Amino acid sequence: MFSGKLPECLSNLTNLRLLDVGSNSFSGPFPSFITNLTSLGYLSLYGNYMQGLFSLSTLANHSNLEALHISSQSIGAHIETENTKWFPKFQLKSLVLRNCNLNMHKGSVIPTFLSSQYHLIQMDLSGNKLVGSFPSWLMHNHNMHHLNISNNNLSGLLPKDIGIFLPNVTTLDISWNSFEGNIPSSIGKMNIWYMDFSHNNFSGELPKQLATDWNNLVYLKLSNNFLSGNIPKFCNSRNLDLFLGNNNFSGTLEDVLGNNNTRLTMLDISNNSISGTIPSSIGMFSNMHVLLMAENLLEGEIPIEISNMSSLEVLDLSQNKLIGSIPKFTNMKSLSFLYLEKNDLSGSIIPFDLSGSSQLKLLDLRDNKFSGKIPNWMDNLSELRVLLLGGNNFEGDIPTQLCLLKNITIMDLSRNMLNASIPFCFQNLPFGRYDDGYLPIFETPVFGGSDFPYSFDSSLKSSFYPFLLDDDVLHLEAEFRTKHMDYYYKGKVLENMTGLDLSCNNLTGSIPSQIGNLEKLIALNLSHNYLSGPIPITFSNLTQIESLDLSYNKLSGEIPSQLTQLNFLSNFNVSYNNLSGSPPSTRQFATFDEESYKGNPGLCGPLLNQKCEGIMPSPSSQSNGNGEEKETKVDMISFYWSFAGSYITILLAFITVLYINARWRMAWFYYISKLMRTCFPTFPLY
Repeated sequence: MFSGKLPECLSNLTNLRLLDVGSNSFSGPFPSFITNLTSLGYLSLYGNYMQGLFSLSTLANHSNLEALHISSQSIGAHIETENTKWFPKFQLKSLVLRNCNLNMHKGSVIPTFLSSQYHLIQMDLSGNKLVGSFPSWLMHNHNMHHLNISNNNLSGLLPKDIGIFLPNVTTLDISWNSFEGNIPSSIGKMNIWYMDFSHNNFSGELPKQLATDWNNLVYLKLSNNFLSGNIPKFCNSRNLDLFLGNNNFSGTLEDVLGNNNTRLTMLDISNNSISGTIPSSIGMFSNMHVLLMAENLLEGEIPIEISNMSSLEVLDLSQNKLIGSIPKFTNMKSLSFLYLEKNDLSGSIIPFDLSGSSQLKLLDLRDNKFSGKIPNWMDNLSELRVLLLGGNNFEGDIPTQLCLLKNITIMDLSRNMLNASIPFCFQNLPFGRYDDGYLPIFETPVFGGSDFPYSFDSSLKSSFYPFLLDDDVLHLEAEFRTKHMDYYYKGKVLENMTGLDLSCNNLTGSIPSQIGNLEKLIALNLSHNYLSGPIPITFSNLTQIESLDLSYNKLSGEIPSQLTQLNFLSNFNVSYNNLSGSPPSTRQFATFDEESYKGNPGLCGPLLNQKCEGIMPSPSSQSNGNGEEKETKVDMISFYWSFAGSYITILLAFITVLYINARWRMAWFYYISKLMRTCFPTFPLY
């Protein structure tokens, strides 16, 4: 890979017909000498770091130019076509102007010179924030095969006869715009095998022609629109990736699966209104890799036949109305991500043995009605990164087998009925203490593309790669509560997130000081339990911690001043405990208010509007030889001794006065004898 500036000596190659410096690291301004290379037929500056202004009018006399590819990794690149009036002498076959702030200073308009281009075979103007409607001049390019105008601000309706005038289009990407209205039925006339209309405002029902006339369709993405009605029957003869999520589709799952052949490899119908039960025929889709059916109206039990989907890697049935127990997924050896949260599933998960799914990286069973103990087979999930079991009825102790999950980064066992103490072996959990290299864990590729769509052979005859598309990636996500909020972490962000949530259980005993060894932990929540003893000083080792919640426990002693070393701590809560003394007030702790400390009668200081006078300081928290923290409390023994000393001093002073003053002594005894006769008249005094 080359870097630096393009050498000016290239300007001497006046007969040069092909200049390809794409996918390097060239920087600096766009080369001005290109103006002199009028023999060029192919020019690629694609995928570099060039910046500054470059006007395409400087290429007006390049009559042989057939392919022009420009994109920049630098936000400082500006390609313009409208500063001057010009008419090109060339007729392009391939044009790529991607992510180059096209005509940014002229209202981001679509280049007008393109209206005189009639031989375009492929065009990519993606990522330029272009405004306007679908360009009508495109209809004159009947040989167009590949069209990408995604990631712009284009709006309006698509031409009704788009499929008639562009019958040869095989890849069409207009995603991430603001197109609206119905999808024209004439699109069925195209020879489409890849189409992405996602993230627009399309409405109405899908034309049946999309499903019946596209025998070569392999990828269809219509997610994030307002499409409605039933999903049509796709009769394609090739493996199909179908993404229809986040729309208003209705019908039953039997209709969706029954109408489609078993060559579906990916299916996303999440966040629609699909109803009914999951049919047993789902087991016939043995080639499917991704199945996303979350946020629908599915009901009934999960059929045991689902375990026949041996190629499945991602299964999401979350946020439906599913009931019953989970079947054994014995044949699902490739399963990596399993989402079953927010249903009405119940029973024990011990029979639900996932030990055969050794590739499982995420297991989400939150907010169901599971009961019994957390199974011991969890340690067989050696690749598990995210374990979410919160919001169920699990009971018993936390199994030590969880300590053997050598790749765990997020663990949520909150809102259950777990008891006993926190295992000391939790110090063995990694929570980010490993080096994964650069391979993404929570990103699954769903389509592969090429960034080099157009080339020349040795005779300068044009040839095309199959398609002009970026890799499409499915970003897996996980919901985790931190800083009193539920956050969705996705893709690379999820890879860097670490957290442990044991809140809202019945855990007892002291907090193991070994928890402080989890120095990569970002969020720790132990609130709403019955934990006692001091806050471990070792928590000062949690150098990456951002959220620490120990509220609603029975913790005692002082808040360790060493916690001021936690430079990233932004949320701290120890309310409703038995803590005493004055909380730290420097560095990050200067940003916390009294809400972090309320419900601790022994705490004092200016922040709590309570003076610390008369409150004896408790000894600082220390660890004993076994690694457990000694419990500290207000020094009541000293209080008792001082009270007894004061009482004895007053008594001795009174006796001394009576001994010295005879008159007071006689009066005292007279008063005592009179009181005795009044209270006890029959009691003999002499």
